[in-house]
Amino acid sequence: MIALTHLSAINISGPDAADFLHNQLSADVKGLAMHQSTWACYCEPKGRVLALLLVESMEDGFYVIMSSSLAQVVTDRMRMYVMRSSVDISILSGISVTGLEQGESTESLPKPIHNIPVPGSHRWLALVKTGTAADTGASHLASWQYSELKQGICWLDTPTSGQFLPQMLGFDKLGAINFKKGCYPGQEIVARTHYLGKVKRHPRFLELSTEPKVEPMGKIHLQGNGMTDEAVLVDSKGNEQLGYGLFVVSRLDPGIEIEGIESTSGSVNSKA
Repeated sequence: MIALTHLSAINISGPDAADFLHNQLSADVKGLAMHQSTWACYCEPKGRVLALLLVESMEDGFYVIMSSSLAQVVTDRMRMYVMRSSVDISILSGISVTGLEQGESTESLPKPIHNIPVPGSHRWLALVKTGTAADTGASHLASWQYSELKQGICWLDTPTSGQFLPQMLGFDKLGAINFKKGCYPGQEIVARTHYLGKVKRHPRFLELSTEPKVEPMGKIHLQGNGMTDEAVLVDSKGNEQLGYGLFVVSRLDPGIEIEGIESTSGSVNSKA
């Protein structure tokens, strides 16, 4: 049980919770079966992703997992659109998010309050009371986050919130966008980009052996097939033992093999 300190849990409940979330998020929330989860994007009107969410349908509402650094801003923004709907939105205080691999023995672990399956993986996120015994080791957290980025799961942070369309981050490949559902903030632009095929920037995961001295939204130069692109760093995770995983957005075709990487501090080495 790994303490995922970068994540927070939110509860959205009330008679109108399903309609409200369905109209706010890019996923088909109303189509979820009980205890089924889905990735979803919360976008601003121009289609840029404010946050990536993991949403699970419950008997009395929904559990939502998202980046801790964005939780307050996002919930405050959501409350602005509740209007007369009967919806309650609250960040769960005293509750921490932990990570578990499916199939691992949990007999010796504290009983979670709830387990949320992670779509497309063999993992689940367990909600536990804060202070419950969990692995808080930095190396295990780094390994978990490295693996998340490699799977295309990039939770975003304050510098990167509202900077990219979902397709630039590959969130459509995660299943976070339903192109057949009704309107939500930014839906027209997201759908037009999809149907016209005008996505010029794509996500790419890079594995490095040395830590790049680049902050989120910083530039990294990628070379491949005789071309160079100034890619944007969205997130990076790892350590000296594991190596470093970089999630970047680049104009280079995803099929082009990267032959060289250079940051503002100089050349960096690809992981062997």
